[in-house]
Amino acid sequence: MEQENERADSSAQSGAAADLRDKAGEAAGAVIDEARNLAEERKSAAADNVGRLSHAVHGAADQLGEELPQAAGYIHSAADRLHTAAKNLRDRSVEDMAGDFANFARRQPVAALAGAVLAGFALARFLKSSTAHDRG
Repeated sequence: MEQENERADSSAQSGAAADLRDKAGEAAGAVIDEARNLAEERKSAAADNVGRLSHAVHGAADQLGEELPQAAGYIHSAADRLHTAAKNLRDRSVEDMAGDFANFARRQPVAALAGAVLAGFALARFLKSSTAHDRG
């Protein structure tokens, strides 16, 4: 009888642990989905900003083209690359880009670290300026 009670207690504990694991898994899945959605939204916004920058650079090149046609050609080329970058941002998933970065980091760890540091500084400056702009 005592063994049956111990088995029942053990079975109940196992069931409770399984329920807890399931709930934790569901919560983790929800957090991951939310993070993925937020990353996709930010990626889309970044692509839009790069696209607008591309149009602005083309406009500047058009104005400069009257006085310095050769320089305008280089600037148009840079604007075309910005346009391509914006298109690539829109077309690729966050997971694909993270995988590409991971592969790059395995091949070139120093360059990846330097790029991450520079991106961090740029992001911090951007966030700082956008927060100041929102307040003022």
